[in-house]
Amino acid sequence: MKLKLYQALLIVALAVTSLLSWTVYAQERKSGKVVWEYNIATFTGDQPYRLSQLGADGWELIAVRSEEEMLGNTRLVKVHYYLKRAKP
Repeated sequence: MKLKLYQALLIVALAVTSLLSWTVYAQERKSGKVVWEYNIATFTGDQPYRLSQLGADGWELIAVRSEEEMLGNTRLVKVHYYLKRAKP
């Protein structure tokens, strides 16, 4: 009689443990959502070393836009780099 009682308690304990483990696993998977932060870097002229530094800091290039403006006889070119990286 005692053996059957212990077996039943063991089965119940294993079932409860597996349910709790599954709940914790499901919550950890939900919190794995990636949150992004964004940055816009604006340069005049070609500055690849600054883009390399941003890449080394974890920024990923997602878009580029350039603007041209005339200042008298001088053409000023601004390049806007749109970047993103995962928030820590």
